[in-house]
Amino acid sequence: MAIKRIRIYDMDGTIVCSLHRYRTIIDDRGERIDLDYWRENEYRALDDSLLPLVEEYWQDLNDPETYTIIATARVLGEPDREFIRDTLGEPDYIVSRKQGDTQSGRTLKIGGLAKFFNLVNFQTDDVVFYEDNVEYLKAVCDRFGIRGVYIPSKQGH
Repeated sequence: MAIKRIRIYDMDGTIVCSLHRYRTIIDDRGERIDLDYWRENEYRALDDSLLPLVEEYWQDLNDPETYTIIATARVLGEPDREFIRDTLGEPDYIVSRKQGDTQSGRTLKIGGLAKFFNLVNFQTDDVVFYEDNVEYLKAVCDRFGIRGVYIPSKQGH
């Protein structure tokens, strides 16, 4: 079956709430996520919960004409993969951070998504990206000329 739609979902703050293991710090670069705290609490990924947009995500997963992608800045450890597999549902593809990768989430997501927009199967105008970080949303949408949906959250740093 031909791909008619592409849906790209960020995880944290859009379809998944991980506030129980999230906090920010303020330093000379401004307010940002406390990555050390996040990594120390990676094992708590199974305690993450689902946000309302997950209903749309599940509809997209079950639509054979929709290619569903998760684009997250997380390093996916075993607890994250278990949560995706057993609770969230496996997308068609996942863009995620490799261990030790320090590039910005913006460049990570653009680089991970770039290959799809050059494939013949992915030549559709019906592409939507759901994101809670305004900077990432604008950068990805501008780069690929796709529609973005901003999801307000407390995790969009």
